[in-house]
Amino acid sequence: MTKSLAQIFLSGLLVACSPQPDLIQTALQFQLHKNEGDFESAVKLFSDEPTLSFGPLGTIKGLPAVRGILEYDLALNTHIGLQDCHANGLEVSCRVVESNDWLRAAGIEFITYDENKFVFGADGRIETISATLSAESEQAMGAAISKFHQWATTNRPTAYAELFSEDGAFVYNRGNAVKVLVLLRNWQNI
Repeated sequence: MTKSLAQIFLSGLLVACSPQPDLIQTALQFQLHKNEGDFESAVKLFSDEPTLSFGPLGTIKGLPAVRGILEYDLALNTHIGLQDCHANGLEVSCRVVESNDWLRAAGIEFITYDENKFVFGADGRIETISATLSAESEQAMGAAISKFHQWATTNRPTAYAELFSEDGAFVYNRGNAVKVLVLLRNWQNI
């Protein structure tokens, strides 16, 4: 009996003393998978019920929604660069630079997130990503979205409406990425 209690104690001690997964490395793996278009490997880094929050651009919840936004980003040729990452417990914070075909079509070279926070579960999978746009990027995005929205609702209302769910939320998926790029290019060619 003493031996089995010792074994239990030692196994509990080993678990308690096991090093946390390198969470900065996991964040960098997310960047790599996203930039290489390795959609399936990126999805595997998330918990079963993740939340992604992009401030004024909205919040999405659940693995199906995360899959949708990753498909959307893949279709838009999205690339991110994580910079100045640091870990604090189960959180990793980084500055992020993002570019994609949507931004370029809207006349924006890139946007920056002053803080992008990854929150991990004890299993090392991403539970939450919250991103805060820099003031300059938020202003540029807001202006582009406002002008585009005004043009699209006036000139292509049916095509524009197809991008949204019945409750008015933008639907992130591969098909909508293609559709929105067509609309953006039509808008820019006027």
